[in-house]
Amino acid sequence: MLHTLEQYVAQHNAWQKIFDKHHVDIDINNMSKLDADNLVRKLDGEMSPENLHCDGELTHSQVQTKYDHLMGVWQDLRHLYYKKQWTLPPVYELA
Repeated sequence: MLHTLEQYVAQHNAWQKIFDKHHVDIDINNMSKLDADNLVRKLDGEMSPENLHCDGELTHSQVQTKYDHLMGVWQDLRHLYYKKQWTLPPVYELA
């Protein structure tokens, strides 16, 4: 059901392992609110125009594909927050 979020978390975990040898993977089925809040903040940063467009290096279709994926992650995260009755942290680019 949260397929897009699963992909996003798997990618996040893979990158974190490269840069932090002590990283503990986020388990989507047993995610803490702190982990979820951190993912929302990360996603919000990725939606800033300079990050979304990779400083102008992406084509329009690449940006649209990236935007659609990230918005799918956002939808999955909002669903998770609703299901667990958590309050979303403040967002700026996703608002």
